Amino acid sequence: MASNKTNRIKDFSAFSLDFLGIALALGAISLDLIQNNSGLYEIGVLQKAIIFIGLLMTGINSFVVRPPSLWKAIRTTRLPSFATFVLSLIFLLINLIGLAFPLRNPAVYEGIEYGGKIRAPQYSAEEVYSQMDRNDSIDEQYPEYVKRLTSLIFEGTVHYWEENEANNAFNLRIPIHENYLIYFSTLLSGEQENYEFCRAERAIERSVSVCSQSSKILADILKRNRVPAQIVGLEGHVVVRARVDKETDKWWILDADYGVVIEHDINEIEANPEFVQEAYAAQGYSQGVIAALADIYGPEGNIVIDENPQCAGEDYLYLLKWLLPSLGILPFVFFVLIYSVQPTRFQTRRHTQYL
Repeated sequence: MASNKTNRIKDFSAFSLDFLGIALALGAISLDLIQNNSGLYEIGVLQKAIIFIGLLMTGINSFVVRPPSLWKAIRTTRLPSFATFVLSLIFLLINLIGLAFPLRNPAVYEGIEYGGKIRAPQYSAEEVYSQMDRNDSIDEQYPEYVKRLTSLIFEGTVHYWEENEANNAFNLRIPIHENYLIYFSTLLSGEQENYEFCRAERAIERSVSVCSQSSKILADILKRNRVPAQIVGLEGHVVVRARVDKETDKWWILDADYGVVIEHDINEIEANPEFVQEAYAAQGYSQGVIAALADIYGPEGNIVIDENPQCAGEDYLYLLKWLLPSLGILPFVFFVLIYSVQPTRFQTRRHTQYL
């Protein structure tokens, strides 16, 4: 009787340690899914420590505790949930590996030529994050805010968008460790194209950009700071149209790719190309670049681009990349709960013939 009681205690201890270890790991990962105001799913140092402790608990328990713990138990059965469990662990591991590899390649700081200028990021991603919101404490006025934000995005990113970059050194195509769902969707569709982020933080972290990507960054941050903004497609360029004064309904055109603010609306600019020339000349661009841009701002082909459907899908994919593996582990957890009570229910015929 004492031996049976001891075995039951060992069984319960083994299961408890394993279950608690997995709960700690998944709980730490899930913190960003439960409360995440920015929509940027990242895991901090404390979360990484908790995940490591949880996995360490299950690992040590598997080799020390007898009778078989959770990891040993799966070897006595052939459940479909075991394959799901393994795949889920693989994808969780891919996600965790991705946390160690930032999207920004340090080579970007060497400088890249565009628009007649050599550009390199002037800020780290974290420095951009800390400055990108409107400063309510000093009652920052909207005209000053949109000017500052446009310059901030320009100085925090670099124009680089090589469509045929074979080694994907700057992560223009989403790598598997960043988001395996986006990676596999583009792989299966056969469209190995550069990916433009909708969420500003992700694009800022990568730092390499193009006019449409810079406009998405700018529009996303403006909207979160209650500034009405639209992405406007020109003939060969993309900019942002933002309202800087609600009472007078005054709108400006913002070009984060060149770091230029034109203090006029698009219809005024179309009729007055000198507005373009003055704004870009003030930022030191050559006459050749200015002349080309003045033509681009002409009235032909200018449209407002609606990015809402794509951007909503991106946030869900970043949520699902953590949620799906977490759910994939649940069948195995239920298996362990039943196995701890009635292990013979899960033995296959091949196993029972040797009993």
